[in-house]
Amino acid sequence: MACILAFKMVNSFYDKTFHLKEIQAMKHPTTVFGNLLSHFPRSEFEKAVFQYGGDKGVRVLDCFNLFKTLVFGQLTQAFSVREIESSMAAQSRQLYHCGLKPVKRSTLCDALEKRDPVIFERTFEALVSTAQRLSRADGRRFRSPLKIIDASTIELCLAQFDWAKFRTTKGAVKIHVALNGEGLFPEKVQITPGAVHEVRQLATLTNASDTIYVMDRGYVDFKRLWDINLSGSIFVTRVKENCQCAMVKMLYVTQKGPIRLDNLVKLTGQKSTISYPENLRQVAYQDPETGKKYIFMTNDFISPAQDIADIYKARWQVELFFKWVKQNLKIKTFLGTSQKAVFTQIWVALIVFMLLWISKKVNGLAATKQRIIQLLKTSLMSKRSILDLFKTYSPPGITHQYLLCLKGGKN
Repeated sequence: MACILAFKMVNSFYDKTFHLKEIQAMKHPTTVFGNLLSHFPRSEFEKAVFQYGGDKGVRVLDCFNLFKTLVFGQLTQAFSVREIESSMAAQSRQLYHCGLKPVKRSTLCDALEKRDPVIFERTFEALVSTAQRLSRADGRRFRSPLKIIDASTIELCLAQFDWAKFRTTKGAVKIHVALNGEGLFPEKVQITPGAVHEVRQLATLTNASDTIYVMDRGYVDFKRLWDINLSGSIFVTRVKENCQCAMVKMLYVTQKGPIRLDNLVKLTGQKSTISYPENLRQVAYQDPETGKKYIFMTNDFISPAQDIADIYKARWQVELFFKWVKQNLKIKTFLGTSQKAVFTQIWVALIVFMLLWISKKVNGLAATKQRIIQLLKTSLMSKRSILDLFKTYSPPGITHQYLLCLKGGKN
């Protein structure tokens, strides 16, 4: 009981102290780097550090300074620990204004090997809560919130990352994501070794009610789809080629237009019948641009067939998300080889994505996140705000006296 009271007192202290610091930092940003971190949930971060003992026995590089160093490496596109060390050493005079200190390569490597990545996972979740509040005013395209489920694989060298077994001779790590279909930011993320199948993470990513989940046919597991149905949510996916089902009722059929078929079916497979005992809806769709044909399966019996096709079209956004993250953040080459080091680096990269998303939203920037990160890379140490980077300043007007000076005298 005494431990619980002490933990609550510490949480209350962190809430009051760091909330005040966050407000002050937002009002008086010192540098572009500091302005970006003004949206960082410091109190939640410190709670996680305290809960998981992140700074226990640490003398030099605590968790917060480790985090800032890794963010610096992400934004400057540093390729290695050595590059982070040399880059910070070269800019040591400017680091003070960013709240940074030069770090030694050995210290950074040691910290990556020992820090618990759950600390950064909890911080990411706090940023997601902030993004959810900011995105509520945007409205929604469909009658329920849309979540896009998918996973992406990052290949690793099995000889160096022996914990990340994927194939016989290959290593990999997987990022499983539930992407917010309106705000296009990851709401839930699971990071696993490559051998973990996507379906095993489906229950964790789809545990909300009154939600539309869209996923590719690799996630078709009727037992888990039945769980989504029981929770009061909707799923839209593609039909597998070996799916056994029988038509119950024909709703619509035609040879023209994008919607070719709409009917009710019942699963007839021995296992699938037990896993999903109720009817399902099938919609056949032909893309008018490519001519490619799709067959969708859903438990939504109310929405128009075209809406079902539009929901599945929105799944492409998660592909763009993974593509952007891999192209603009450092998650394809890693600073350490242990599971803790790799997971920590990925969580920090996702935190940077959320900070960019929140900063873009709060400042009302029309620029893309890629444009923002390009400017951050070149202006990280400058004493300006992120919003100031996108302001255009007209050169001072040329006065009549200045023209006379150029001409060498009066006419």
